[in-house]
Amino acid sequence: MSPRDRIATTTIVMRALRSGLRATGLAVAAAALLAPGVVAQERPAPTHDEVAPGVHVFRTAPYGPVGLDGNSVVVVGDDAVLVFDTNGTPSAAAAVLAGIRALTDAPVRWVVLSHWHWDHWYGTEIYRRAFPDVQVIAHEKTAAMMRGPAIEFNRPGLEQQLPAFIASLERRLVAGEAAGSPPEDLVSLRAMVADSRFFLEQKASADLVLPDVTFRERLELDVGGRRVEVLNFGRAVTPGDALLRLPSEGVVVTGDLVIQPVTFALSVYPTEWIAALERLDALDARILIPGHGPAMRDEEHLHATLGALREVRRLGGAAHARGLEPDAAREEMMPDLHDAMVRVTGGDAEVNRAFEQQLVDWYLHRLWEEFEGPLSDTVIAGIPSR
Repeated sequence: MSPRDRIATTTIVMRALRSGLRATGLAVAAAALLAPGVVAQERPAPTHDEVAPGVHVFRTAPYGPVGLDGNSVVVVGDDAVLVFDTNGTPSAAAAVLAGIRALTDAPVRWVVLSHWHWDHWYGTEIYRRAFPDVQVIAHEKTAAMMRGPAIEFNRPGLEQQLPAFIASLERRLVAGEAAGSPPEDLVSLRAMVADSRFFLEQKASADLVLPDVTFRERLELDVGGRRVEVLNFGRAVTPGDALLRLPSEGVVVTGDLVIQPVTFALSVYPTEWIAALERLDALDARILIPGHGPAMRDEEHLHATLGALREVRRLGGAAHARGLEPDAAREEMMPDLHDAMVRVTGGDAEVNRAFEQQLVDWYLHRLWEEFEGPLSDTVIAGIPSR
């Protein structure tokens, strides 16, 4: 999926979120790996890229208009495998595991979960069932989020808002059929309904597996003769973001600390996030694998994102000191952010709009909360109303 297509899909999801669907926004060979009672939907197999010897990135297609999946990164050693992030649904994780089995017979001994966002860990059950002794690793604050706050944050979407959104799609489909809408429109609507139903079923039926190994700052693993570091650089996008470093290969897996093309700033820790990205930059990675999007063989996008955040932080601080609210500050500063924005977006108009909302707008609302008092490690901020 191209950056523009990914932004277009994200924009659809954000519209659904603003209209009431809040934070919710395979190959047939994988079907046998699904949990009992989970109906397999025939979806495109995940794309697969080997970005360094034995380091593989699996990327999954979106779930119609209702969800995007995080990258799943696989490190293959001589006699063991590590998986970083397990997708957002059991079916996606099953498809990735089918892909792993095409690469190696070695067992998956470690699963590392980058953070609490559903699209990075809801498929963990697939690995626990296939490899009962697998160690599931996360930062201690991520584990705490997964035990309660993250589940409650998702509950309204699963129980009320997503079913309501699907019902609205179904009404549109019935009305379109009755009105004799163009066949291509009806085909698109039917696909949206099917993808949305499948997504809801997958999320609602997922058997959530909690981490059984936690860390604070650093954990080192020997993955079949390969040195792998699991790191945390403080609060950033979430209270406990984990990143992966393979020092010999020059590979760093960032989770949602960096996203291609536009990093989400929802519920972040504004000043600490910048500090974490500065530490990430100091690793001088030759290959960066983001939480979403393709691997990058330079640090240009990291530097552009970091530069934009520094500028938003600087301009936002000045606007707050003058008594402006976040929305007014955003409107005032966007012309001054133009050059920094283009370095991130390449100047694409649709990606520019995503930059203004998902990075600038969301960051500023959290920055104002940071100015007004300590940010919680357990309270999850929702999408700002506009």
